Amino acid sequence: MIVPELLIEGSMNFEFGQKGVGKSEYIIGLMNAVCRGKDFLQYEIPEAHPVVYSDVEMHPYDTIERNKPYFNKYGSDPQLNYLHILNWNDQKDRAFPDIATKVGQDLYLKYLEKVERLTGKKPLFILDNLRSSSAYQENDSDSWRPIGLWLKELSHGLNYTVIVVDHSGKSVELEMRGTSAKADHANLCLQILSEKKQGGLMRIKIKFAKARGLRPDQTDEYVAQYDFEGNWTLGTSDKEKEDTENKEKIKAILAEKKPPTQRKIADQLGD
Repeated sequence: MIVPELLIEGSMNFEFGQKGVGKSEYIIGLMNAVCRGKDFLQYEIPEAHPVVYSDVEMHPYDTIERNKPYFNKYGSDPQLNYLHILNWNDQKDRAFPDIATKVGQDLYLKYLEKVERLTGKKPLFILDNLRSSSAYQENDSDSWRPIGLWLKELSHGLNYTVIVVDHSGKSVELEMRGTSAKADHANLCLQILSEKKQGGLMRIKIKFAKARGLRPDQTDEYVAQYDFEGNWTLGTSDKEKEDTENKEKIKAILAEKKPPTQRKIADQLGD
């Protein structure tokens, strides 16, 4: 396990959600912990692993600014060659080749092999995001097939751990956008859902849409909070908070009643 109770070495994984909910923030936080061997939320990361993060969409300024808090938080850089951030703006013709093509696939593999030689470990490969990486037809399983087979070969065949960031459909209840064949060989599919902001914190719910290789008790959904200074903490979901508030309101109403039996009920609710 690269991340015990979450990320299996040599696995294919997806993280998906609607635009703007915090998909990249979460994955950037996770990768900065992985490349340093630091704990992330409830996950204990026993040792550092190299990471190759391919940013196919964000402006280079955004990439720098989103990673800066982690350098400030940890107070040091990752060890040599343990964090590689590739941005579309730095590539030839300011674009990555389409990953549906052999040219695009081979260039990524070549880079992963280079990092493996430099570190002696197979790096975690993060592709952010799928839609910007290829012009494949989203609803066509045959169009997806060359990409799916390549990701399967990278992970299950060559033992590189892969995380692909993807979008969900227009409805929050929908899973990954496009053909369902994308998840056929996936070990983990994490859905990122937006929660109400509190005190300047970004709050997201992480839901396990698929969790092959994990136990049921390792796949409970949870809420994560981020302060944009490199600090992630566990939070309470909107529903849990609403339930608690409603319970307190009922308790207060019952406590105002004079009959002792009703005061006793209020005390029992407090228990």
